[in-house]
Amino acid sequence: MAKIWQKFKDVSSISIADIIASGISAIFWFYVASMLGPETYGHITYAISIAGLASTISLLGASNTLTVYTAKKIPIQPALYVITLTAGAISTIIVFLIFFDIGTSLLILGYIIFGLVIAEILGHKLYKEYAKYVLTQRILMVSLAIGLYYIIGEDGVLIGIASSFAPYIFGIFKGFRKNKIQFELVKERIGFITNSYFQTLSGILSGSLDKLIIGPIFGFALLGNYSLGLQFLTILTLIPIAVSKYLVPNDASGNENKKVKKIVILFSILLAVLGFTIGPIVSTSLFPKFTDAEEIIRIVSISVIPSTISMTYQTKFLGMEKSRLVFISSVVWTVTQIIGIFILGSYFGVNGIAFSLVLGTSAAAVYSFFADKKISNDQIN
Repeated sequence: MAKIWQKFKDVSSISIADIIASGISAIFWFYVASMLGPETYGHITYAISIAGLASTISLLGASNTLTVYTAKKIPIQPALYVITLTAGAISTIIVFLIFFDIGTSLLILGYIIFGLVIAEILGHKLYKEYAKYVLTQRILMVSLAIGLYYIIGEDGVLIGIASSFAPYIFGIFKGFRKNKIQFELVKERIGFITNSYFQTLSGILSGSLDKLIIGPIFGFALLGNYSLGLQFLTILTLIPIAVSKYLVPNDASGNENKKVKKIVILFSILLAVLGFTIGPIVSTSLFPKFTDAEEIIRIVSISVIPSTISMTYQTKFLGMEKSRLVFISSVVWTVTQIIGIFILGSYFGVNGIAFSLVLGTSAAAVYSFFADKKISNDQIN
């Protein structure tokens, strides 16, 4: 009973923190959307997607690597910090030279710093610390971004978000003080790190490449509507994502939580129904300028179910150090979705673009199911 209660407390710490933090983010982005309108909101979403992609390229798979190997008591943190921060500095300079946007450039470094610190905290299973870090960052984000928006305009939103990550530089310093830099630890695990890198890269591609395509090809006003729909989807996936952060270090420690996974899948069905029925009503009432968002929300809500199923398999694969399977799953998701955007978007417009997300998540879930079956059969044989 004590173990069950502890698991509940750990999941609750992550879930409550993520729910509150994402709730703050959702309100913030809804407020920003109402102020800017679809087209400008689309431009900001486009810039954030660039920063997200560049930071993920620079992280080199460090997030999953840190969480898994910190849980296994392997002091790989300082070496990964040096490698990723160097790559991040290079990416920041390149993006600035291409777009001449200081907000987007600073956001790259902010994402990297926060990603490294949070990954190590999760690896140590310091769930209360995780809650403090996440909530503080969101509060800083809202206050700085809105404050700078009223001072310097639209650029202030991105600069404010980037500035909210600055205090977490101290977390990087702590990591360097705890252990010495050992690049051999990275070299010995290059296979896992490489697979983890391509997995996270394909994951961000599935979350960012759609926006990078939609904006220039279908227009930034449509991208603004699509992004608003994804904000509603973010709310629906709060608990499944929070649970995944709990499951990865536990699966890595050999603690598979089958009951927790079954419960979160069942709960995702309820979330999809709520998004399909209530989401469009809320969108129409609060955001009358976003005329296409209502149908987008209705369609993308369905993707909560297959994405949650994929998540339960991916945490297991990561725990078994089979990050290659997670990578392939993400590639299946991304390729299916992007093909859907071009084909379905051309024929059915915004509805086709929204449905491509459902196709992508469903394809990833199907692949993950059969990959897990193959692993089970191989173990029996």
